[in-house]
Amino acid sequence: MTGPASALDTSWDSPPHEGDLIQEAMDWHFGERTGSPFWLERAKTLEFDPRTDVRTVEDLSLFPNVVDDLRDVRIEELVPRGYGDIGDLAVPPVVGESGGTTGAPKRVFALPDVLEQSWSWYHNRLAEHGIADGDSWLGVMPAGPHMAGILARDTAARFNSVFFTVDLDPRWAKLCVARGAVDELKGYVTHIVDQVEWVLRSQDVGVMVITPPLIEALCQRDHLVDLVNEKINTIIFGGTSMDEDTRSLLRAEVFPRVDFVSIFGSTMIFCAMPERPGAPATEPPVFDPPSPFAMFSVINPETGENVPYGERGQVVTHHITRNLLLPNNLDRDTGVRHPHRLGYAGDAVSGFAPVQEFGDTAVIEGVY
Repeated sequence: MTGPASALDTSWDSPPHEGDLIQEAMDWHFGERTGSPFWLERAKTLEFDPRTDVRTVEDLSLFPNVVDDLRDVRIEELVPRGYGDIGDLAVPPVVGESGGTTGAPKRVFALPDVLEQSWSWYHNRLAEHGIADGDSWLGVMPAGPHMAGILARDTAARFNSVFFTVDLDPRWAKLCVARGAVDELKGYVTHIVDQVEWVLRSQDVGVMVITPPLIEALCQRDHLVDLVNEKINTIIFGGTSMDEDTRSLLRAEVFPRVDFVSIFGSTMIFCAMPERPGAPATEPPVFDPPSPFAMFSVINPETGENVPYGERGQVVTHHITRNLLLPNNLDRDTGVRHPHRLGYAGDAVSGFAPVQEFGDTAVIEGVY
């Protein structure tokens, strides 16, 4: 039996060498017959030829950061011509938007090949944390244009689990924070927590997917803390940062019977990653991306050079798949640099934390 014809089609769980993936991605995304209108037009402004000059992870830094263009560009312009006309696709793209933390939301898409790879890889990483089939899930994450809630729903299905959900609109919460509407935000959070309580009182739920601010909000109700300890065996959390003191307090004193699995996800790399399994509870969680399809670099933003392992820098993300090429994206977060646990290209990261300002925009996390 022969393997896949292209590194671009290789399983994320058995990834190709990064050089092979990068070379094939450059040929695909900048080929006249296969590349997207977006990148073919952009190529005319580049001072290098991606098909000959980009061969390594380091070479990806040649690209300008184009993610701000994703706030306005038509999705049809992003789909590579190699897939055919968007109207002729058997399954249309799934469109995801960023949370709007740094301004107007950015949009990306995934077709079934990449969506399946990303979702399957995430499921397999959660299985490494001992999450098993059959436990019902409660998702308290944003859906709609946000992929987090959709990912939670689809992952629960992969675990053969019933999925309960609560609506969450993070953009409304951010607007409340931005205009100082403290009482309005408190009322909205109360509304969310009420719904969580309604589900937990009446249903047997074993896994809850939720954001750190909402975990802290439900902790204000002693009876709800008791209910979580009685029913929930795993809390998967992400969407905003959580400091280590809070994490330690929740695990050791508030929810001592519950396993905590933190998640880092980004719409711009179209994947979510659970923390590294098997790490001591006393150490900050480390996140290993599905390299080389999604990679981190942790750099000194003044020089563009990698910081030493164990030091904090600003995170740069790269997404390289047949669907989409998004290299050299300076992220809103800083983090601590680590080697990838499997020795793959790029960095692993711990201690994600948002910068105070990104460009000319104040960074507001809100509830997600």
